[in-house]
Amino acid sequence: MSKRLVCLGGVVAVLIPGGSVFAADLPVKAPTFAERFAWSGCHLGLHLGGAWASNSITDPVLLVQDNGNLGGPGFTTVGTTVKTGQSGGIAGGQIGCDYQFPSSVVVGAEFSASGAALNGSRTFALPDSPPDIAQAKIKTDFITDLTARAGYAVDHWLFYAKGGVAWASTKYSVTGGFTNAGANPAIAFDFEGLSVRTGWTAGAGVEWAFAQDWSARFEYDYYDFGTRAVNMVDVLNGNAAAGPLSFKTSVQTVKVGVNFHVGGAGL
Repeated sequence: MSKRLVCLGGVVAVLIPGGSVFAADLPVKAPTFAERFAWSGCHLGLHLGGAWASNSITDPVLLVQDNGNLGGPGFTTVGTTVKTGQSGGIAGGQIGCDYQFPSSVVVGAEFSASGAALNGSRTFALPDSPPDIAQAKIKTDFITDLTARAGYAVDHWLFYAKGGVAWASTKYSVTGGFTNAGANPAIAFDFEGLSVRTGWTAGAGVEWAFAQDWSARFEYDYYDFGTRAVNMVDVLNGNAAAGPLSFKTSVQTVKVGVNFHVGGAGL
């Protein structure tokens, strides 16, 4: 019996060192992507999407009443308000930084810039008799914003809301002509103006980290640029309008995008 115990002890003594060597040689499983992803860090990316705008124009008749000095009917403004929409595509980029707390709350800031092709037009009647027709056109070239955002991370998903300040560049025109101006039967006008407007924005989105340093996002944003008076000039004869034109504008956008993360995410 004692000989058996001695032999068994010798076998165990031989196996234990060898076993430790074999265990040391086994590969250690790396953490999975979902376990390692964090939203802290900075990101740079691109986006594209669509936009829709709503505009109220007051008072476009005021623009053209001064043409009465050139042989037009010289009617008086009647407080006309014209509503017109815009729609089109947008594309651009964004850059920002975020910090993720241990509680999975994420806060950050982002700057976004979009080239835009938002166009809209609306015809309206002038108060002469018989009435002539004019056309108001609006074209937005770019929209930018600087926002703070806050959200909650669930593994490699981030659900967030955002808000901040926004800017937009918009061109305006009112074109038409008088057909019943007596001695001057064809008086054309083309009033144009440009405005870079400041407003506010709010939105929400979801972002998905689909690879170690990459994420995709879907986002909705609302922009309100308030009411702005725009000085207009008749480019056909150089005459300034009798008064500024008032525009009230709001924009909605839907965007999809992709971001590359550095300095934290995916580490």
